[in-house]
Amino acid sequence: MKGLGIILCLVLAVVSVHGGSVGVGPIGFPSATAPPATCRRWCRTPEDAVYCCEDKYEPEAPVGTKPLDCPDVRDTCPPVRTLQEQGPVRCSSDFKCGGFDKCCFDRCLGEHVCKPPSFYSFFS
Repeated sequence: MKGLGIILCLVLAVVSVHGGSVGVGPIGFPSATAPPATCRRWCRTPEDAVYCCEDKYEPEAPVGTKPLDCPDVRDTCPPVRTLQEQGPVRCSSDFKCGGFDKCCFDRCLGEHVCKPPSFYSFFS
């Protein structure tokens, strides 16, 4: 009977630590498990905030960095223009962008998109 009281105390301690969200693990012991991850890659904004920039449903691609730098991130957004045939291409790495384009944060879109590199840093 004493052993049953100890087990009950352990179960109650686990439930209180995990906020009551406890499943049953192997051999009937409680187990707190996180839901399956949906984000494959995380990116940072210039202010160091983190957001999901590639979820697990996107096709996988090699990850890497191309030479040259991203253009400076704008402080404000310019007026919207619709001169491009296609919209911005979301990315999580330079290797998701075609040609010499780099994966750079865009203030107006609030995410990383493919942009032509800045050649200014190359010549300075």
